[in-house]
Amino acid sequence: MTERLYTDHPDLYDAIQREWDYDRDVAFVDERMAASDPSVLDVGCGTGEHARRFAEAGYDVTGVDPHEGMLDRAREKCGDGVTLRRDALPDLDADGRFDAVVAIRGVINHLPPADLGPAVAALADRLAPGGVLVFDNSPLPPEGNEPAHHVGEYDGGRYVRVAQMQPRPDDRLEWVSVVFTESGEVFTNSRPMTPFDDEAVAAALDDTGLAVETREGYGPDDRRTVFVARR
Repeated sequence: MTERLYTDHPDLYDAIQREWDYDRDVAFVDERMAASDPSVLDVGCGTGEHARRFAEAGYDVTGVDPHEGMLDRAREKCGDGVTLRRDALPDLDADGRFDAVVAIRGVINHLPPADLGPAVAALADRLAPGGVLVFDNSPLPPEGNEPAHHVGEYDGGRYVRVAQMQPRPDDRLEWVSVVFTESGEVFTNSRPMTPFDDEAVAAALDDTGLAVETREGYGPDDRRTVFVARR
C-alpha cells in the first residue's frame, strides 16, 4: 500500500477533488441537527474541506484523519477554528461526545470487512444524547472498472492521473492511481477498498441500537447510500 497522494501531495489531492460539492454535504448534515450550539466530529476529515465549512456554519469542530500530510493541509485552511488530530477507525481516541458524528465520502470503504462492526460501534459511541450520525457507503464495483484518466492543474502545475479499481482475491478492490506531474515526477498511489453491501452496513448499525434511516445520496446525482442514525 502506497499513499503518497495523502502523505506527500495533499495539494494535488485537493485539485483532484475540487469539483466535489462539499457545501451540499454540510447542508445535508446541518438540516438534520437539533442542537442549537452544535459540535461535530469529522472522521476522515482529509484536507479539511468539510471541517472548514462546519466551522463557518457555527459548529465546534474536531477533525481526525490518519495521514499527517492531510492534517497539515487542513490546518492551513482551518487555522485555530478547528481542532485537528491524528486518529482513525476502527478505533477512535477522540474525547467527549458530539452532537454530530460524520464520516463522509466512503470513509468506511477504506476498512477491511472485519473492521466494519467495530468502526460503526466506535462512531456511535461518540454520539451525545440526541445526536446524529451521518456516513455513506460508496457504490464501488466489485468486479473492478476500466482505467480512467483526467488532466488538471494544481499548485505545482499541470498533472495527468490514471486510476483504476482492480478486484483482489479477498473480495476487496485495489484502488491504484499513477500521477504524472509537469515537473517530471511520477508516483503511484494504492490502497485496498471494500465494496460493502448496504445490508451489511445496516446490520452493523442495528447492533448499536440507534434509530436508522437511509437516503439516496446527499443530493441529486449522488449515488452513495447515506445512513442517518440517531441516539
